[in-house]
Amino acid sequence: MQLVGISALVIVGTLLVVVLWGLRRRLLAGERALERKEQELAVSRAAEQRLGEELVEARRAEEEARRARAEAEAASRAKSAFLANMSHELRTPLNSILGFAQLMERDVSLGHRHRENLMVICKSGEHLLGLVNDILEMAKIEAGRMTLVDADFDLHAMLSGLSEMFSVEAQKRGLTLAIEREQDVPRHVHGDEGKLRQVLINLLGNALKFTPRGSVTLRAWARRSTGVREGGAHDGAAAARARVSFEVVDTGRGMAKEEIEELFEAFGQTATGRRSGEGTGLGLHISRRIVRMMGGDMQVESQPGRGTTLRFDVRLTLADAGAALAGRGERAAPRARRVVGLSPGQPRCRVLVVDDRWDVRHCLLKLLDSVGVEVRSATNGLGAVAQWETWSPHLVLLDLRMPLLDGYEAATRIKSSPRGRDTVVVAMTASAFEQNRSLAAEAGCDDFLSKPFRDADIFNLLTKHLGVRFELEEGPAERRPAGPPAVDLARAAAGLPASLRKDLRRAATRLDVKAVQAAIDRFRPEDAELAGAVAELARGYRFDSILALSSADEEEPS
Repeated sequence: MQLVGISALVIVGTLLVVVLWGLRRRLLAGERALERKEQELAVSRAAEQRLGEELVEARRAEEEARRARAEAEAASRAKSAFLANMSHELRTPLNSILGFAQLMERDVSLGHRHRENLMVICKSGEHLLGLVNDILEMAKIEAGRMTLVDADFDLHAMLSGLSEMFSVEAQKRGLTLAIEREQDVPRHVHGDEGKLRQVLINLLGNALKFTPRGSVTLRAWARRSTGVREGGAHDGAAAARARVSFEVVDTGRGMAKEEIEELFEAFGQTATGRRSGEGTGLGLHISRRIVRMMGGDMQVESQPGRGTTLRFDVRLTLADAGAALAGRGERAAPRARRVVGLSPGQPRCRVLVVDDRWDVRHCLLKLLDSVGVEVRSATNGLGAVAQWETWSPHLVLLDLRMPLLDGYEAATRIKSSPRGRDTVVVAMTASAFEQNRSLAAEAGCDDFLSKPFRDADIFNLLTKHLGVRFELEEGPAERRPAGPPAVDLARAAAGLPASLRKDLRRAATRLDVKAVQAAIDRFRPEDAELAGAVAELARGYRFDSILALSSADEEEPS
């Protein structure tokens, strides 16, 4: 029994040891698991801390990006506002320069030389106006508001105008300028003439600037739509379209391949352009944007030392000759055919001119009064409303930017009454942004006039809205008394000294107005009638007729 008891104790002790060992192992395993959990928790806390730091950094970056975007938008708005205000400040004095020059042109007592000087002032002013309009176009592009303004125009006349524009510059640089137009190029088309001319001016200007010797050639050709759809059906709209292609080829320095790839980038310039120190590198970038808006694209081919070819195409709609001439408006008419007064038998009309600038008011008052229109003026919107209530004008020329009460509010007050609905209100502004036009229309204005404007624009408004008819002065052919026929004029030109005819012929060949005038001045004392006739041809850019006169009875080449 004692032996059995001892065995039982041994077994119990052994079991106890086993149990305790198992518990110890379990305890150690629990401690190790707890340590792992603590490590995992530490790692998780570190990861959470890092995530928190990243979130804070992300929020900070997002806030900085939001602030930078707001600053960029504010800077863009400020730049657009600056360009708009600056263009307004430039266009307003230009309106006075061109307006008073046109008034002086109407003075019949002015001599021939004074009229030529006025012509130079007008042309230079219009050239400056074109530059200001380019600034506006840049602002529109940056603001994403560039749109096409389509109208009927004479494509052949536009190309001829480009030839006249750049011929003097090409002559100064000793280059040959050629404008080659194939017979299939349509003459009367519908599209944005201004933007197409802007592209061609940019390409020709660059070609002349970077061509030290040789030639610059502008070529134009067209491919008209067949107007036949699938299945043989005729599509009249398609038949009225044409794709017109242009290319400007020069014999200049050319460009390397890597330069061509950056040519159309904004502010990108080739090495030649950077050395010249001219331009901003925006011209070709803008030009390609315009070409793509007009349904085409632009490509370039160039080799160093062998010249460059820039080629593009645009989609234009064919137009009839009458519509194209009507689209050009009064500006296409000869400059000599000016309004001299109201046609007989019609009542005088009353026009109110409202502008805070004295020079604008004075110019319009003089212009309208000179043709028999009753006219009064006001300096702000409050004065405009008061004059309208007491005088009842038929038409109000209303500036939009004025103190005390601007044009928008003045138009709203006039148009809000039943009597005001019968008054024609035309908004005037030197700012050319389209939003001004829409805001003026919302205020009730019946039409919109951008400064600077021509006298013909004012008279066209009176005809359009009031049905006013005007008397035009006689044209040169109507004014000139019956004189010797053209053959006698040629005979008179043949009587000039051979050296003088040669100089006149050379000037006409180069399309050089100043040189033609210098030759005219040499024989004016001897033959004033011939001098006047040749000067009239020069003013009309009829160099072909001058060349024919100067070549009379002349066999030797010029």
